[in-house]
Amino acid sequence: MLIYNWLKKPYFFINSPKFNLILSFGVGLFIFLFLFSFQPFGIASILNNKFLYTGGFGLVSFIAMVFFFVGLPFFFKNYFKDENWNVGKNIFFLFCLLVTITLANYYYNSLVQNTENMYQLSLSSFFVYTFSLAIFPILLFTFVSEKLYRIHRKKTAKTIMLFKNTSLEKNINDEIKIYGDNKKENVTFYINDLIYITSQGNYASFYFKSEKGIKENILRNTLSNIFSKLENYSNIIRCHKSYIVNSEFMNTVSGNARGYYLESDVLTTQIPVSRSFKKEELQNLIS
Repeated sequence: MLIYNWLKKPYFFINSPKFNLILSFGVGLFIFLFLFSFQPFGIASILNNKFLYTGGFGLVSFIAMVFFFVGLPFFFKNYFKDENWNVGKNIFFLFCLLVTITLANYYYNSLVQNTENMYQLSLSSFFVYTFSLAIFPILLFTFVSEKLYRIHRKKTAKTIMLFKNTSLEKNINDEIKIYGDNKKENVTFYINDLIYITSQGNYASFYFKSEKGIKENILRNTLSNIFSKLENYSNIIRCHKSYIVNSEFMNTVSGNARGYYLESDVLTTQIPVSRSFKKEELQNLIS
């Protein structure tokens, strides 16, 4: 049960193609330099050009990582959504990456290894070498990073709550009308009744406080277009690529390894905050 609970803990996937390309290049370069410098697993006895031979392993690993870290998130966006990512998914993802790198490097080796004075390594040997080097660091890194991020963000959230801003200037309760893409449908509301807005594909869902509880209205429009109509109101903040909130309804900031979340007395769900928000900016999200 303890392991199961740990695997379900929130975690994060850095879905930045630029960052992941750099990461993939760095790992590929490290693999090349490690193999070329230390020449383990019998590489020293192989008659191939050592520079080109070990460079091939680095290149194959780089291509495999680009496929996993850039290609898969591009084609399967929903699977890699930040709010759905957890420790178990992260370990499974890295495990599949290791299997792919192992198979790809085995195939590469079977094509290029000079076997005149040395037998060709078996697939089982490739798996043993790869996993013996990588599986423990992966588990350890995931365990330590989840704990450190979780502790740091919980501590930051507590600090923010200690200095909670309760003197935000109230905005005039203007009536707002926002039209959909077709210029016919619209959502009309008073700014002080708006709790939050979230994107649902090509649509946006508006949530308002009403006498009967929370009311939802859906409009075909982008969050960017909607926010351009509301950005002059200091209490209306785009806290995430998929969320716009009214800070007057946000009471608490909480945190875990995945990031920070806003909580409200009128909501049963948490609202994620973009990791680009700085500590001092988080204080503006609650009242």
